[in-house]
Amino acid sequence: MCSEQQVMTLVKEAKIHEKNNTQEAAKKYLEAAKALLELSSHHPEKENEYIDVANRMYTKAKKLKANEISNDTQGTTISKPKNDITFSSIAGLEELKQDIRFKIIEPLKNPELFAYYHKTIGGGVLMYGPPGCGKTLIAKATANEAKATFIHVKSSDIKSKFVGETEKNIAELFAQARKNQPSIIFFDEFEALGGDRAEGLSHERSAVAQLLTEMDGVDSGDQQILLLAATNEPWAIDAALRREGRFGTTIFIPPPDLAAREQILQLQMQKRPTEKINFSLLGQMTEGFSGADLKAASEYATNLALKESLLTGKKRKITQKDMEIAITKTQSVLRQWFAKAREQVVKKKLEESFKELVEKANQLKNFQISISSAPVSPILLSSTPQLLAT
Repeated sequence: MCSEQQVMTLVKEAKIHEKNNTQEAAKKYLEAAKALLELSSHHPEKENEYIDVANRMYTKAKKLKANEISNDTQGTTISKPKNDITFSSIAGLEELKQDIRFKIIEPLKNPELFAYYHKTIGGGVLMYGPPGCGKTLIAKATANEAKATFIHVKSSDIKSKFVGETEKNIAELFAQARKNQPSIIFFDEFEALGGDRAEGLSHERSAVAQLLTEMDGVDSGDQQILLLAATNEPWAIDAALRREGRFGTTIFIPPPDLAAREQILQLQMQKRPTEKINFSLLGQMTEGFSGADLKAASEYATNLALKESLLTGKKRKITQKDMEIAITKTQSVLRQWFAKAREQVVKKKLEESFKELVEKANQLKNFQISISSAPVSPILLSSTPQLLAT
């Protein structure tokens, strides 16, 4: 717990940074406000004084942020469509792409046709799945394909410890979306904002209520605003947010399938010196790997060849054996995630809502990685401690 002296130090540092680094100054003021709130809970006799000063520190930080990023809601990034990230940039997941095209992209591109069939534009899509599988990339590609303004929100940033501020931030966020139609609001880490109200504090319940109100407003009239949300903890999302007309559509973002894993590994290695690589075998070995895991394994294999070259003074290409060793040394967290996810889904009796998750968890439960019996380089055998350190 901070002391009053430490709070004063934070404020002094904030004032020093105000002229040249407003972002750092705002950060220091927010740290001071947080410390004062903590102090208020331990010193009832000074509670009102501490809270009053904390509010002033918070207001100061908000003004500095407003000066730095005009017209932007705290914790959001607003960008116009670009062509650098599209569905062609994403390996595999063809069924998913088709689903997103029908549910998100086409309603924005062909509003009259959807109106003809009495299909309203609005509502939201909740993407869920393990970490490192491209949910944010898919969201950006969706906005680019739809030629819509992309508003990226980190839910943990839009939340505030101060009463009423989270609701205000949510209202400002939707106001920005209305100004920049057609627009897609993407909530990252959605469990931080839309968590189950039965398990949250009173001000967190108010934030969910505000979000529901804004979403109901989007669903009416001719507004071209669509909502995307991503979460690694779908079981933690409030049930009211998962209703039809809100985030009633849920899409499971699985780890890359066999074809996608092969393609990702090929893309990772295409500009690096390699001998003949059996990407089909590597794809089979990496069942349950995320895209991030595959990138890490590729880097590991590259380091094996590079470090040996440094030891011998002779360049050598990356081999199949390098890739296989790298795969066995890459610790994917996905199996742990699926085990925890399945446990939580079953505990809350949500198997029907998230059945793809349960099915994938069951598939991965007994999968084991094996390495081929191809000979290992003598250099690798003699220098393992040095070469395998990454």
